[in-house]
Amino acid sequence: MKSTLIPTFLFLLCLLGCEKMADIGSPQEYDTDGVSFSYPGNWSIGVEKLGQGEDKTKVINLESPGDAIVIMCLYDFEEDGTLWEFAEDFISDMDVEEIPLVKQGKSDFSPITRQGKSQPIKGLKNRLKFSFLGESIPHLQEYFVLKKGGRSLYVVCQSAEEDLEKTGPAFRQIVGTIELK
Repeated sequence: MKSTLIPTFLFLLCLLGCEKMADIGSPQEYDTDGVSFSYPGNWSIGVEKLGQGEDKTKVINLESPGDAIVIMCLYDFEEDGTLWEFAEDFISDMDVEEIPLVKQGKSDFSPITRQGKSQPIKGLKNRLKFSFLGESIPHLQEYFVLKKGGRSLYVVCQSAEEDLEKTGPAFRQIVGTIELK
């Protein structure tokens, strides 16, 4: 169900630098197909529709001016898997063996809670490292899921740990305003 382009795209973005502060003071609004949220004014958005018939999936990609990303996977059906299973699949789909000179370290998962639009949202935090040309780059991923009306929305936020001061406010803005209608 997941696009094979997502993991490669995700990893390549990890290696780029020059992160800028998220412009949360000038938010943009997304409100389409029963999903709404605010995101920083200096971030870009792209949408890809996958599948046919009852197995429709929409992937929403948000990118910072640097290398932070948020990926949302909207399934037009209620996904039976757990958030833990989704996170493990997401990590395993990031096949860094296809990208020369890159190695992915072990995942270190822990629970996380963020304030959602109407209530706290429980999720998973993952700390992992990527190595490129011998340089280790620690990253943080946060995973969340919302389910409503027979649909599932999985959210993945990712940033280099050194950029969290600039990207963390964006993640809080997006997760804090997201709504599945």
